[in-house]
Amino acid sequence: MENTNAQTDDFDFAKEFNTILDSVEEESNFSHDRYLRFAFANPKRMAELLELYARRKPSLREFLDTIDISTLRGAPENYSTSKHVGSADLVFEAQVKTGGKAGLFVGIIAEHKSDVDYNVMKQISEYHHHLFTEHKKDIPVVAFIVYNGKDKWDPLSKPHFAKYPKYYHDIGYPFKIEFLDIGYGIDDAELKNFSPATIVALTSLKYIFDEEKFTISFREAAALLLKLDRSPEGRDFIKQSLSYFLWRWPHKHEDMKMDRPEIVAKRGYETFAEHYMNAGIKKGEEKGQNNTFKVLQDMGLLSEQQIAEAKARLEAMQEKGK
Repeated sequence: MENTNAQTDDFDFAKEFNTILDSVEEESNFSHDRYLRFAFANPKRMAELLELYARRKPSLREFLDTIDISTLRGAPENYSTSKHVGSADLVFEAQVKTGGKAGLFVGIIAEHKSDVDYNVMKQISEYHHHLFTEHKKDIPVVAFIVYNGKDKWDPLSKPHFAKYPKYYHDIGYPFKIEFLDIGYGIDDAELKNFSPATIVALTSLKYIFDEEKFTISFREAAALLLKLDRSPEGRDFIKQSLSYFLWRWPHKHEDMKMDRPEIVAKRGYETFAEHYMNAGIKKGEEKGQNNTFKVLQDMGLLSEQQIAEAKARLEAMQEKGK
């Protein structure tokens, strides 16, 4: 997304957000699978997702170190049959770093799950067969299970043939497997270094089962996106994400309005805006604080009273540290 349109200080983020919200139909058919496909079919956002998890997963870091992430591209052989209607499979290819040897690629499959599914390995095996084996593409493949369900789950906790004697436990699959848990595997603090669109997408997937947290965190993520990108594409990304919310929470249109301060008073967790503010307070740094407060105020995320309270807390910390 390009940062288009001049960014004026008097831009009304709440009004713009509500206008986008009003353009979304109340009855939505935007499913979990469809949303993941919409949000991460873009190779740059998919690359950001992988980089995010590589911070915590050494095996994923090792994989990314073997490829040129800038060559990540969607593969034309995206697999879909009537047997797997609604599957959210994303298929990519990336060039391997080979020290000058060209032409080596690795295949990537992303399979989304919003519920615990013990047949996921079987599904991915079918995808691998149709996408690579039948096409006689003899290349290594890494499969990513992208999960945003409510229940904790680790599909890699047991070997393939767990019911068999230990001798058979090292028999695996014809592909490597990585598990990306969006619901439990990331926190808001980690998201601040990524593009606004990626923040909006991950916020949507992370909080889709919690209406209250989604309402607060999504509005702030969307305001950040509007602050940096007021292009039609940026607005449409917010609209499609809201469509996803209304699919899961029908008839909650009015609850998403940006002028509902009573929601904020009920929350029991740190929002995006508060994270940015509190991180600065923790460091005790004055440089750039006024600009930060102004940006958050322009985005409609902090009031004059909240800014005054934050500055008072900063002054108190500085006095205490003397």
